[in-house]
Amino acid sequence: MNSDYDTAAADAAVMHIDLMPYVNALIDARWWLLGGVLCAAALTAWWAYSSPYMYQSSARVSIVDIEDPGGVSPDDRRASEVLTLVEHGFVMGTTHDNYNDVMLARLSSRDFTMRFLAEHKLDRHFYPEFWDEQSGAWINGFEPDRGAVFTRFRDEVRTIDVDEETDIVAVGMVWADPVLARDWANLYVAAFNEFIRGRTLADVARKQAYLENELQRADVVDIQQSIYRLIEAQAAISMLANAREEYALEIIDPAALPYRSFNLSRKRKVLFGAIAGLLVSVFLVFARLTIIQMLNTILAYRREHKVLALQKTEENSL
Repeated sequence: MNSDYDTAAADAAVMHIDLMPYVNALIDARWWLLGGVLCAAALTAWWAYSSPYMYQSSARVSIVDIEDPGGVSPDDRRASEVLTLVEHGFVMGTTHDNYNDVMLARLSSRDFTMRFLAEHKLDRHFYPEFWDEQSGAWINGFEPDRGAVFTRFRDEVRTIDVDEETDIVAVGMVWADPVLARDWANLYVAAFNEFIRGRTLADVARKQAYLENELQRADVVDIQQSIYRLIEAQAAISMLANAREEYALEIIDPAALPYRSFNLSRKRKVLFGAIAGLLVSVFLVFARLTIIQMLNTILAYRREHKVLALQKTEENSL
């Protein structure tokens, strides 16, 4: 019984909904709707044509395990002497279980990024209005904000994506000039290889200087032989670092010249802007109609309440 009553009430509520006021409101506001669409399309077109196309170019690389010295490992040496644990640690250095994560952190680190920006003088591309191409200097002694350049480069220009299945790293650059986007991506990979190579060679030079100093102080033959083996291993690591061009990152697919823009085309932006303007205009029309209906309902309720109050007063007076 109750279910039948609920069904009847629901049907009555549905029948009570009248869509004609909304349709009539849209018809009456058709010129306002058209004006909203045109204004939104015009604003979107102004924004789209005032902002340049952005292009993205990416170089696909693989992280090389430089902690594997390629035959220099004490475990793989063919010498008759057996290296001690101290020699093993001295040759191999600190072993990272999360080696790839460490290399990715260095690839996006502030230290290397600032070096890259300064080495290739990329600041001028972020402040072109203050850079004189003919003289190759800043206009009126302008000093760029290095921190702002780094932040914009990190957030808007450079992209580093890792394929979780293959561990292939895509180093990309987003810029208005497709040639610069391609060149920067390739330069970034090459600069990182040189950066890691420099760290390795500096570490080798420091260890060799220490070993040569200890060799002069050692007077035991076994210790001298151990030091000679360590010096030999450091020399092998140095030769490997200098001989391997793609030292830290192996280039699988270098960055190429992009032919399509990274962002949406201007026509699509204008179309989406017009659709958004139409939706906003329709919403405003419906909101206005709903508010008017609510106000009319409140006023009608008040009038009815006043009439009932007057009738009740008259009945009491009689």
